[in-house]
Amino acid sequence: MAARLDDVLTTAREHGAALTLIDTAPHAESAALAAARAADLVLVPCRPSILDLRAVTASRDIATLAGTPAAAIFAAVPARGSLASEAHDALQAHGFTVAPGRIGHRAAFVHAMTAGQGVQEFEPAGKAAREIARLHEWTCQHARQPDLLTGED
Repeated sequence: MAARLDDVLTTAREHGAALTLIDTAPHAESAALAAARAADLVLVPCRPSILDLRAVTASRDIATLAGTPAAAIFAAVPARGSLASEAHDALQAHGFTVAPGRIGHRAAFVHAMTAGQGVQEFEPAGKAAREIARLHEWTCQHARQPDLLTGED
């Protein structure tokens, strides 16, 4: 896919795509680098665990190499406990931008996937849908104006 990415993106734009989301495996370095070079913003989902925190660094390094701003977003966050706050502080201490809000570990995500839907379709008024809406708003703002990430939360 990395070799065809430019052609795929050109075709998408020619057919009216205003936004393209590219999901790469965290360890597929050539695909991730190609995607980061084509991106306005690299958004790195991260669970609040030590293994994920270490993996975020590799994604940030790829974004830096591509010259593209990057931010982490915490996902699958437990409803209780301080893991997310501790992980947030650890990433910020290492100079990583963290998007505001968190995506909780919610059954709605599982049920929506099982139904072949997004959470905003499955449960439009639910907490999961509000979390995704907030992330969408923040992402759109920062993809259009990536310089806002400097000094950001």
